[in-house]
Amino acid sequence: MIPTGSDTLVTPSIDRNGGVQCDHFSRFTLPNGLDVVFHEDHSTPMVTINVLYHVGSKNEQQGRTGFAHLFEHLMFDGSKNVDRGGYDRYCTSVGGDNNAFTSSDITDYFISLPSDQLALGLWLESDRMAEFAIQEISLMTQKNVVIEEKRQNTDDVPYGDAMIVMRELSYAPAHPYSWETIGSMEDIQAARMEDVRDFYHRYYVPSNATLVIAGDFDPGETRMLVERYFATIPTGGAIVRPEIDRAMLHADRRRRVEGGIFPFNAVFLGYHAPSIHDPDFQAMDLLTSILTDGESSRLYSSLEYTLQIASEAEAFIDEGELGSLFYIYAVAQNNRVTTARLEEALRVEIIRLADEGVTERELQKVKNRKLTRIVHGLQAISSRAERLAYYASMFGDPGLAFREGDLFASVSPADIQRAARKYFAGCEPNVIEYVVVTEKKRRR
Repeated sequence: MIPTGSDTLVTPSIDRNGGVQCDHFSRFTLPNGLDVVFHEDHSTPMVTINVLYHVGSKNEQQGRTGFAHLFEHLMFDGSKNVDRGGYDRYCTSVGGDNNAFTSSDITDYFISLPSDQLALGLWLESDRMAEFAIQEISLMTQKNVVIEEKRQNTDDVPYGDAMIVMRELSYAPAHPYSWETIGSMEDIQAARMEDVRDFYHRYYVPSNATLVIAGDFDPGETRMLVERYFATIPTGGAIVRPEIDRAMLHADRRRRVEGGIFPFNAVFLGYHAPSIHDPDFQAMDLLTSILTDGESSRLYSSLEYTLQIASEAEAFIDEGELGSLFYIYAVAQNNRVTTARLEEALRVEIIRLADEGVTERELQKVKNRKLTRIVHGLQAISSRAERLAYYASMFGDPGLAFREGDLFASVSPADIQRAARKYFAGCEPNVIEYVVVTEKKRRR
């Protein structure tokens, strides 16, 4: 059956229940297992193709880390019928653009093109899914690109290794989240062509991918194109997903980092938090906003305004399908403020949440801001395509892309306090202290 959709644009909007009204899409699966989602929007003559592979750094092995991110780079560097650099040339020559990203759980590729170039985009994407065609020169080149990327984004950035260190503290070495997505530079340097080929054949298969086409297109014609370009690609073998147990989660560990390029003392606390599939996840997400969203937030009011000990104080969740990490950190206003003082102030705010909870007014404020961000994120066709692919792959329900606001609307103050007590009260965080070493201290 050919999927159909509305020919009229439905602009995302907020209804009285906090939902998003822009939920027209259709979905089908090819015999080889490729999950396909269509979402029509004829407001502009553009189309976005999003291909999400359910593979990230958690699918790697110790001694072979960084492959998922390295592969993101390699996939732009030639395929069976497209030479090195050809993907970008084809794309930009017709006025399109493209990009990709890798996380612990997924690798996501997207290309936006004028509507009349949809067939070109589908051909490009199918060609690099159909057959391994990476050359040795591409592997050598992209290894160096990744190493330089780590140098720029991690090694040469103040506190840039915080997430790497926190993962090492928080997980046993065998846990698939114990390393950052970019991986070990030693592992990247040691990557061989046979390792890369095995990774491709294992994970870059139709049965492990979701294809979303969003924008100005005809669904009947497009289905025929999808079948022409993708249906003959072999399904691939069964994929074994990582499993973990509680013994692989560590707490109450500490590392002191001295004498780096960071200008001020800082402290990072990391608590184990629920996975994206846990009912508590939305409460924890809103809890981070209560702590850090705006000048009326608790961390700003306490550490930056009242106590005047921090130049920056933030909290965020590093989310994952096997579990998440809740980060809360502060950077000293000056180096007379010790890491111990910063840590004490952060712990006070954490315990306060667990002991006293939050007000309805606080919660409604962050709900409003969260919903606004969700709706704004759905204005762009490319963003809608990405969210459809994410929810189809990770939750089995692409429609959650348009109902995400509902997940947060039902969270109550009691839910926030219960989550704070569950994940903070009686739980010791892992701690990183960044300590500036002065010349005077060095001489001693």
